[in-house]
Amino acid sequence: MKLMPIGDYYSWYCEWCDSRNLTLWTRFEKGRVSCGACHNVYSLADQLPAVQERSLSRVI
Repeated sequence: MKLMPIGDYYSWYCEWCDSRNLTLWTRFEKGRVSCGACHNVYSLADQLPAVQERSLSRVI
């Protein structure tokens, strides 16, 4: 998911249904956003490489 800031909102495209979404920045601070069309939920922790590396180091 690629984010593009537009004022107080982030513009992003759903990878599942390919619809454009505008989400307030405060929703992104909570760590989860959902598509307005298909309601597919995206966890932002899955999108950040630094968080993935930390979770992988716990397993090893």
